[in-house]
Amino acid sequence: MSLQSESRDLASVATDQLLYAEDLAVGDWMKLGTVEVSRDEIIEFARRFDPLPIHLDAANSPFGDVIASGMHTMALFSSIASPSFISRLALVAGKGAERLQFPRPVRPDTVLTGSVEIIEIRMRDRRADVHCRYEMVDPDGEVVMTMVGVQVVRRRQATS
Repeated sequence: MSLQSESRDLASVATDQLLYAEDLAVGDWMKLGTVEVSRDEIIEFARRFDPLPIHLDAANSPFGDVIASGMHTMALFSSIASPSFISRLALVAGKGAERLQFPRPVRPDTVLTGSVEIIEIRMRDRRADVHCRYEMVDPDGEVVMTMVGVQVVRRRQATS
């Protein structure tokens, strides 16, 4: 993630301040924290939602071990993004995800670190589409998930 020197760390904004579209700027960023995923969690998630051999059986995985499914990786990301960033927005709804990629597998017993950077804000009369680049990296700094998420965020005052 490229952070510009003039950009703002949203963690520096008071946590009790709801962030409306006007409070956000392109380049604003935030570290979202970490989440660890265990082998048992990978297998349990896979049994329920994505029962493929690469997620269930190390002997049948070309990765040498089980790996987390893409949906599990997204859920892990949500577990850190929702409480630290999304819940701070004057959110109407999530609008979508673009350019979702999983360039490296998520392996058991890995601590993942998430971050967000605002890359575009499209103001409308009562709300804005806020485009964010989301990233999650492993302990070596290798990207395991990246996407552009679009959130619909209320404006402080509607324009005519």
